[in-house]
Amino acid sequence: MVKTHQPPVSDIERTLVELPGIDRGRQLCECDHGDDEAYAACGRKAKWRVSVDCVCGENHPRRVEILCSRCLRTLRELQDRDTITARRL
Repeated sequence: MVKTHQPPVSDIERTLVELPGIDRGRQLCECDHGDDEAYAACGRKAKWRVSVDCVCGENHPRRVEILCSRCLRTLRELQDRDTITARRL
């Protein structure tokens, strides 16, 4: 019999809190406002779960982001509207 290492409950709880979800209370926008050297999250209250399809032809997977209304508007200005699907949180 092989024993598997189970992380302590506190690590599991911490991981679950960090995952985006629709029933976890107030969520913050994940949009990157940093530069090439460091990630800096927007931090505003998120209102949208956004799916973005890649159109470059490289078959990249669809990415999902949690965004505020301002960052969603900016994304729509920068990207083709047909590639974006937004659903309210």
